[in-house]
Amino acid sequence: MPFDMSKFGDSRWVRTQPNGVYVHGATEPILSVLDVRGFELRDLFLVGINDSCGCIVLPSESRAENAAAALEPAYETRVHLMGRRDGEDVWATDYTRRALDGTTLSAFITDLALKDGRQVIKDGRWV
Repeated sequence: MPFDMSKFGDSRWVRTQPNGVYVHGATEPILSVLDVRGFELRDLFLVGINDSCGCIVLPSESRAENAAAALEPAYETRVHLMGRRDGEDVWATDYTRRALDGTTLSAFITDLALKDGRQVIKDGRWV
């Protein structure tokens, strides 16, 4: 029996949506991308770190693989066993938005200059 995703909905920070979809943080455009690409929006917990990256927690490996396939090539994805909860496996698909040229940008540090004024990261890329 797959893990019951409703257990993630106990936090006051988590919003509950129809079909057992639980979300926390920045969830657009990822929900739209999944929906448009034909991934069934049910039984999942989406943690959006920001608009460019996050994690989708799913009750089975096959759903995690399907979520990754729906996000490629616009997002770099990684499917992994997140752990076990209540005796059931819980799977996750991590995602990070790709630039138009296919590179993965830094989702956290977009611009960084050293004290001497040299720019080392610009628009999420090392220069």
